[in-house]
Amino acid sequence: MKFVIYLFPVMINFIASGVFFYVTQRFVDAGASKLLTAMVIPTWAIAYCISNVIIGKIVKPENAAKLIAYGGVIIAASSLGFIFLNQLLLLLLAWTGLLGIGFGFYCSSFQVWCRELEQDSSSGIAMATGKYTMAWSLGFATGALTFGMLNAAIAFSICFAVGVMVAVGVALIECYLKKHPVVSASAAAPDVPSAADAVVSKFPDYAWVGWIVGGIVSLAVNQLRSMLQVHGDAIEVVNNKETMALTLMTVSLVQGTTALFLVKSRIWMYKLLPLVLIALTGAVSMACFSFVRTLPGFLITAVIYGIYSGCGYFIFVFYALANREKAGRNAAVNEISVSIVSIAGPMLGGLLVDLTKISWTPFVMASGMIILATIFHTIVFSSDKRRKIALNEVE
Repeated sequence: MKFVIYLFPVMINFIASGVFFYVTQRFVDAGASKLLTAMVIPTWAIAYCISNVIIGKIVKPENAAKLIAYGGVIIAASSLGFIFLNQLLLLLLAWTGLLGIGFGFYCSSFQVWCRELEQDSSSGIAMATGKYTMAWSLGFATGALTFGMLNAAIAFSICFAVGVMVAVGVALIECYLKKHPVVSASAAAPDVPSAADAVVSKFPDYAWVGWIVGGIVSLAVNQLRSMLQVHGDAIEVVNNKETMALTLMTVSLVQGTTALFLVKSRIWMYKLLPLVLIALTGAVSMACFSFVRTLPGFLITAVIYGIYSGCGYFIFVFYALANREKAGRNAAVNEISVSIVSIAGPMLGGLLVDLTKISWTPFVMASGMIILATIFHTIVFSSDKRRKIALNEVE
């Protein structure tokens, strides 16, 4: 049953990746300005942010499944718009925005739902985090490539079907779980913490650190998703559309695989050295996107960057879910921070390219931001005595 449940983020993020790639490519083909082309993800993110503000105030384990189902209905509705009313401005302003609202209902609610489902696991928080990150990354990996190969009508018909399946599927699964719960009685009891909760509870609440550091991870990833096709077109990469689709797919596949390898994690997320090494990997690989020119070069760089983003997103979600009572609020703030950098990052990247006429400047900027986030993370961890005491207790 859990396997079926984790198929939902695969399907949902398949849609997001495909829409971002398709609409961005439409603007590239139309010769639109770099700033306007980069507005695809920010348009989605503005709507996503607004809906997350609302959902963060109301989501809880008891109503999470219902909110996920509502999100599926909204996503299905936006897919109909993409099929029948697909003029450029409508694609950008109406249907991409409506898709963002549907995602707002879905994402935070799904994280809360997953955390409850993994309460009976000895590594419950890490298990939920790793599986969720793997699932949505797999969806992102396949969406762009699929949309790159299919015509729009077929692709968005699939989106409509996925939205309906999520809405109906979650409703049916929730009914099943009420009769056949997957969480043991002891794990479900609020006064009996799981083994994972017992370890994590010794550490300070670093959700706020995750919002900042995870926001930088998202900023860097969004630079890739919004500007990689523009960069490839500017440097005249051979078969640019296919090359960039494969590159984005590789980033997401490696990202998800990395997160899946981390499901047995206990405390490395609270150690400074692993975090610094991971971040440096991200900064270097992001900078490398500036000067690679061939498909093998893009793919190798994507593999290295995917390892960084997989670890980064794992930490981002883990810190948010570590506190069971605040998990719903923290997950919503996570998504709001993603929304903010999804708005600012691509807009800034597109503006930089328009001003400098240099297509790789967004990647250099993102690399620098990763380094700044690493310095911030280092200062916080080095100065927090509670973290050091907790490490001594659990090691």
